[in-house]
Amino acid sequence: MRLIFMGTPQYAIPVLDKLVDCGHDIAAVYTQPDRPAGRGRKLTSTPIKIHSTDMGLQTLEVQKISDEDSSMECLLSFEAEAAIVAAYGIILPSSVIDKFSLGIINLHPSLLPKFRGASPVATAILQGCKETGVTIMKIDEGMDTGPILKQKSVRIKSDEKCDALTERLFTTGSNLLVETLDEMQTNGIDPIPQDDSKATLTERLKRQDGEIDWNQSSEQIYRAIRAFHPWPGTFTTFNGKRLKILDAIVDDGDQKNLGPGKVQTDKSFRVGTGQGSISLSTIQIEGKLPTNASDFAANTLNLDGSILGN
Repeated sequence: MRLIFMGTPQYAIPVLDKLVDCGHDIAAVYTQPDRPAGRGRKLTSTPIKIHSTDMGLQTLEVQKISDEDSSMECLLSFEAEAAIVAAYGIILPSSVIDKFSLGIINLHPSLLPKFRGASPVATAILQGCKETGVTIMKIDEGMDTGPILKQKSVRIKSDEKCDALTERLFTTGSNLLVETLDEMQTNGIDPIPQDDSKATLTERLKRQDGEIDWNQSSEQIYRAIRAFHPWPGTFTTFNGKRLKILDAIVDDGDQKNLGPGKVQTDKSFRVGTGQGSISLSTIQIEGKLPTNASDFAANTLNLDGSILGN
């Protein structure tokens, strides 16, 4: 099948690779433009751009596709049967939707109609879901509202962080996508409309979402540490400096509650919460490299008994 591929982050690479490995003709790869990154704000290419260029595929950096300029004409010149979207990060205009004979097919990392929108994987972890999945769907004019072609459930591991789960979902989704395209070419698939009454919408994550509220339970905070890894990360403050929480475990047993944000450093770096306590494993104080939390606790004055976040 002759395809246009649209994607941007590292997670989309297995999807592109799977399509190529299965013999699909990738007419062009669309990705977002280079952007400043890092402390030096150096222009940096997207992972998909780097990978697809190395593969010798024609790669275009496109922020917008419109009838008002040559971008639409360029897209149609590739004469593709379908466009495949895997974390492109750009909303396609309605004028593009009907330009492909087989439509625009999207890989979405949730079991739609649950968790539509920008942060489905993080939201599944935050809400304590035991299961999520991937959906192969046709794009329509709404936000992840198009009809479903195929779905597959995926169990969420109890200690799994957002980046690891996202990678696993896109790898699973790449296999499901190929199955979907094969079926579309042979017997065809009848798309199933989504039940909008069961839909939930997720929001784009913001940097401030990562600030820990120690009044929450230890389980809620642990979910946030997993859900917001690697971005926006979870953090609190100690002695006026930002303290990033990179890894932690929920304390087991009936230990005496310390109170929200209160630190105990007896053989560990333990912090009280609104319900229970949590032991920090890896932390990073502002201006320093990541370090073992117990080592930090053993070598930091005035930490024991302090209240984080004040």
